[in-house]
Amino acid sequence: MLSYEATPALVTRNVELTANGSLGARSTRHLEVALPAGMHYQAGDHLGILPRNSLALIRRVLVHFQLDAGMYLTIVATSGAHTHLPVDEPAPLLGILGSCVELQACATRADIDILADHTDDPRQRAELLALTGSDDESHARYRAEVREQGLSVLDLLERYPACRLPFPIFLDLMPALAPRYYSISSSPLASGQSCSVTEGVLHAPARCGVGDFDGVCSTYLQAMEPGSTVFVFTRQPTIPFRPPADPTVPMIMVGAGTGLAPFRGFLQERAEQKESGANLGPSLLFFGCRTPADRLYPDELERFEKSADLQVYTAFSRQPIDGRKYAQHEMLAHQDECWDLIDQGAQIFVCGNARTLAPGVRAALQQIYAEKSTSTASEAERWLAGLRREHRYLEDIWGAN
Repeated sequence: MLSYEATPALVTRNVELTANGSLGARSTRHLEVALPAGMHYQAGDHLGILPRNSLALIRRVLVHFQLDAGMYLTIVATSGAHTHLPVDEPAPLLGILGSCVELQACATRADIDILADHTDDPRQRAELLALTGSDDESHARYRAEVREQGLSVLDLLERYPACRLPFPIFLDLMPALAPRYYSISSSPLASGQSCSVTEGVLHAPARCGVGDFDGVCSTYLQAMEPGSTVFVFTRQPTIPFRPPADPTVPMIMVGAGTGLAPFRGFLQERAEQKESGANLGPSLLFFGCRTPADRLYPDELERFEKSADLQVYTAFSRQPIDGRKYAQHEMLAHQDECWDLIDQGAQIFVCGNARTLAPGVRAALQQIYAEKSTSTASEAERWLAGLRREHRYLEDIWGAN
């Protein structure tokens, strides 16, 4: 079983951040975790959390395979390959289904081939095989009917009841339950013995049109009462996504939704540095959210305007009066301030969605450069590439696939 050298840690606080999150709307949680002795982090690091599958998801497996929740299994490895499952000793079925396997992982074409091998009904078997052929039509059908709908092996077993897949084979098909990574939303200068994460709870209609889809880790953390134990570890990002070592260097931070998380840590750090007598460079924060009710840490950001020499500009994407606005639109609206800080050597940080926020910010920066320096689009593109090489433009983004 993969452990990632995770260590048990105590949840000390778990609160709703958005005004309507506790009323069934989009929920965003603030969790604080007491770090085990010897575990350290820097502002900008990630917290890895080992999640558990929900009881509702586990119950679907138990019902489908007619298994008893109190069962113990002894898994015997049939090859010399490494496995993420506990082997050669009795292990509780609930533990295996809860913490070892990704029950919601999208089914692969190889998985579907195996399902077809265990399906006797000719029509259902033909439908499954039509998803795994080598021709372009089969590939397109798989993308449209499985990949884009996010169907798991369990979903397909419920959709094709003639498939009599044995439980041991089902278990063997399941990939390891992977840790989820969250940007730490605190600074060790402010809270060295604990850290916080800011997580959006994923609860939405399933893409296949049947039922709802709940994020594995976000719903797991949502239910963590203070005093609960989670298994965690810290990880440095692959890029130097952390506040400048010299606090006089200006910062431009751009985030949407929970992309605000690392910037809260950056600003906590700057506030502590200022409290200790350091001179600070000015900072700009461009933050995007849906409505005023979805703003995160508004009181803290207001205090940071004085304690961390910060100016905040918020864009609301679902505000009926002004229409849809995003963080990059606020950058363009305040391009004089952006350009002034860039000219002073500011580092630019972007945290959020790789498909929406990141390209919008790149385009905005290139537009600002082109207008301020009367340059061509290709020159602006080269300028941004230069900032990236110098680590003056840094992205901590997700959702590219």
